[in-house]
Amino acid sequence: MTIKPIPTRYAGCHFRSRLEARYAVLFDTLGIRWQYEAEGFLVGEDDEKRPYLPDFWLPDDRLWVEVKGTEESLDVELIRDAVIPHGGLPADPTGAPLPSTSQAGPRMLILGPIGRGVVRLTDQATGEHAGYAGPTHTVLSFWKGDVIQGSATLDVGRVLVEHREGGIVGNDSRQVYWADRGTEWGNLTGEGVWISDSYDERVADAYRAARSARFEHGESG
Repeated sequence: MTIKPIPTRYAGCHFRSRLEARYAVLFDTLGIRWQYEAEGFLVGEDDEKRPYLPDFWLPDDRLWVEVKGTEESLDVELIRDAVIPHGGLPADPTGAPLPSTSQAGPRMLILGPIGRGVVRLTDQATGEHAGYAGPTHTVLSFWKGDVIQGSATLDVGRVLVEHREGGIVGNDSRQVYWADRGTEWGNLTGEGVWISDSYDERVADAYRAARSARFEHGESG
């Protein structure tokens, strides 16, 4: 069953879905600057370009953001085209120089349903505290001819991106490696997990704020 997005107003913006508005609440609570639907682009090869309007631009992290409630609603081929340096999104729409040569092109953060956020872990055998677990999210970027799936965590004031070996979604010839979907790729709109002995309470608060935000009475989250 397909759930119809609910247009939602928050922080002076008319979001196309409530999930997008919840992530705006999450960004605000963490102090991450964002722009909603800042600019549309044509992406892809010259004879097959398609219009694409990214959901968010995070200027401090130089990250484009796509928000999708389900895996099925994610247009993987369009997103793949968006992160290829030639014919994709600009790495920085302002034209500012990149901080290093390691970033060959644009990077795309993919956000799916907001899950439990940060949770406390308990040793099943002893019942003792065993640390904390929190969500990680998919980041697509271009590296040495391939579109690579990496992971990112949301933190106070920033997005921490960790690129990992493997997880190749496609390449610059516009080929998508569909056979690897669900194995090397993982679930692009689903959450991975980080585990740590400690965490910042503000991160847990931000996920709780986004998950519990109410928009029925005006703009307040």
